[in-house]
Amino acid sequence: MDVSVERRQPVAASTAPGRPMRFYLGAVVRYTLLTLLALIAFAPFILSFLGTFKTNAELAAFPPSILPKDWRLDNWLRVWNFTLPTVQGRVLPRWLFNSAWLALVNVLLRLFFCSLAAYAFARMRFPGRDLIFGIVIASMALPAEITLIPGYVFYARINWINTYWPLIIPDIAVPFGIFMLTQFFRSIPRELEEAAYMDGASRFRTYWSIALPLSRPALLTLAILQFQGAWNDYTKPLLFLQKPNLMTLTIGMAFFRFQYTNDLSAILVGAMFNAIPMLILFFIFSKYYMEGASYSGLAGQ
Repeated sequence: MDVSVERRQPVAASTAPGRPMRFYLGAVVRYTLLTLLALIAFAPFILSFLGTFKTNAELAAFPPSILPKDWRLDNWLRVWNFTLPTVQGRVLPRWLFNSAWLALVNVLLRLFFCSLAAYAFARMRFPGRDLIFGIVIASMALPAEITLIPGYVFYARINWINTYWPLIIPDIAVPFGIFMLTQFFRSIPRELEEAAYMDGASRFRTYWSIALPLSRPALLTLAILQFQGAWNDYTKPLLFLQKPNLMTLTIGMAFFRFQYTNDLSAILVGAMFNAIPMLILFFIFSKYYMEGASYSGLAGQ
């Protein structure tokens, strides 16, 4: 009995047409333009960072050079070891510590109180809720400078000048943070909270165990923005802090600049000490920052 074996033709590879050449050319052009724009945007920071290793003569030379001829690492050590007659020891580490702990305390307090207020506006019903929320949003249009003089008079009467209280207590809840978190809490499905209520959870337990973990992107976004604002705050520390040992880094750098008016390399090093921590923080949490911006309706602004 003859058994015929059917030979199957091998299946050819996918014959789907590939992407046209103009697609790849367009991608090359787009990424090239984005790279050039990124270099242009970062050029001042890169040049300033390289300038910290130059001598003052190189910084004042024209045309300027990009790379230093002689890398002067002692510029950083000279600024780090900067001292003042009225302060014992090095002042730059002290200013860094003051800025770091003050910004951290402000961030933690603002996250807690802003999230509490935002959860109340998003989930609770009480008389005047919409009116109060409208007042909170309207207060965002008021410049903070209008309260500086009345605030200084008030804090001077209660002996808060040369303390950190005026930099902490008035801003434990900021209107922008309340508005941002309110919008995010409203996007959380109510079914999750209702399930928690059915299990016997209280209102605060639902807020703490359900709403806050789900709002991590928005909280991290708000934390980055508030940390940046507290770190770079200049007006209030200048007004309320007059002792050199209490100064934050922004005020200390202004004081440092007056001491070293003609030392351009030292001024650039001080600026780098102020800028690098914020850049590191942003690059670490940039993913959550973009997620929170998109979730809260801030993308594109």
